[in-house]
Amino acid sequence: MGLKNKNILMTDDRQQLHWSSAMSIFLSLALLIYGSMHLYALSKMWMTFPHSYGLGLALILAGIVLTFSPLLVWFLERHSWHRATTATAWVSYSWMGYLFLFLCIGLLLDLGHALATLLNFNWPLSQAMSLRTVSLLALAMLGYGFVEARQIQVEEIHITTPKLATGHITIAQLSDLHLGIMMGEEFLDRVIAKLREIKPDIIVATGDIVDGQGDDLDALARHFQAYTPPLGAYAVTGNHEYYAGLENSLRFLRRAGFNVLRGESVKVGSIVLVGVDDPAAMSSRQQARLDTAKALDSATTNDFIVLLKHQPVVDSDTPFDLQLSGHTHGGQIFPFIYLTRLAYRAHTGLTELADGRRLYVSRGAGTWGPPIRLFAAPEVTLITIESRDK
Repeated sequence: MGLKNKNILMTDDRQQLHWSSAMSIFLSLALLIYGSMHLYALSKMWMTFPHSYGLGLALILAGIVLTFSPLLVWFLERHSWHRATTATAWVSYSWMGYLFLFLCIGLLLDLGHALATLLNFNWPLSQAMSLRTVSLLALAMLGYGFVEARQIQVEEIHITTPKLATGHITIAQLSDLHLGIMMGEEFLDRVIAKLREIKPDIIVATGDIVDGQGDDLDALARHFQAYTPPLGAYAVTGNHEYYAGLENSLRFLRRAGFNVLRGESVKVGSIVLVGVDDPAAMSSRQQARLDTAKALDSATTNDFIVLLKHQPVVDSDTPFDLQLSGHTHGGQIFPFIYLTRLAYRAHTGLTELADGRRLYVSRGAGTWGPPIRLFAAPEVTLITIESRDK
C-alpha cells in the first residue's frame, strides 16, 4: 500500500472516530435531558399520590421505558418492522410532545407558586390540583397541536426588482416535509393539493424533504407527479437527507421530479437558482458540495439570484438577491421558537438585510419528533417576483 493511500485511510479512520464520538456525546446529552424531563414529571406524580413501593417501581420503569422509547423506534425501523415502527413512533413522539408541554406549563406554575410564597400570598392550588391542571392543559394543547399541524397555510410574498425586464415569475417553496414513518401519503397529498391550488411556475425544496427514519419513499415519490410545474422543480439537501443516507435521499428526490442542485446554478426563466448542500455532510462523512462561490460562476450581477440553502445562515460575501431557507420549523412547538432564534439569529418569514439582500425562512410543512405544531402553522410559500417597471 502506498504512503498516500495509507494516509487517506488513517484520515478516514480519524474522521470516523470523531463522528462516532460526536454522536455518542450528542446521544448521551439528549438522553440526559429527556430523562430529566421525565424525572420532573414523574416526581410530580410521586409527590401527589400516597407513597408505596409499587408506585415507586412503576414510575421508575415508566421513566426508563419512555426515555429510551425513541431508540426503540430506531431499532424497529432498522429491522424493517413497519407496523410496529409506525405504532411505536406515534406513541413515543406524541408522548414527547405531551411531556414538553407538561414541563413548560408545570415550570410556569412552579414559578407562580414561588413568587406567591416570596410575596406571602396564599397559593390556591394544592399538589393534586396543580397536577390535574398541568396535565389537562398539556393534553388540551397537545390536541390543538395535532389539529394545527394539519392546517397547511399558503404564505404569499411579493418582491419587485429591476433585474426582471418584464412580467413576473412564481416560486413555491417546500421545506421540512420529513417524509417517512409519520409523515406519509395522506400528509403529502395535502401538500400537493396546495401546489395544484396555487399553480407555481417553479417548485423549490429547501431540504429535509425526507426523514432520518425512512419508509417506502418510492411510493411517496410518485405523489409529486400530481403537479408538474411549467419551469421545473429543484431541490437542495438538508441535514436529514444525510441522516437518511445521501444516495437514498437523492434517488428519492430525482424520482419525485426534482433537479438536485449541489453546489451549482441553473438559469430558470428570468432568474438564476443556486443550490448548495447542507453542512451536515461534513460531520457525517458523506460527500458535500458547499462552495457557493463556485456555484455562482455562471451568474452575473444582472441576474436575479435565488439561493437555496437549508439552514438560515447568511454568508456576508455571497452575492444573492433572495435566500430561501427552512430548518427551524418556526420553533414547531411554542416556546421553542425562542431557542431557534437564539441559535440562528433569524426570524421566520421575510427579512430585509442591511445590504439590500432578502432572506426568507419557511416554517416548513411537516413535523419532526412530536407530530404537533403549536403557534407555528405549517406552510407552503408562494413567492412572486415581478418587474419593477411592470
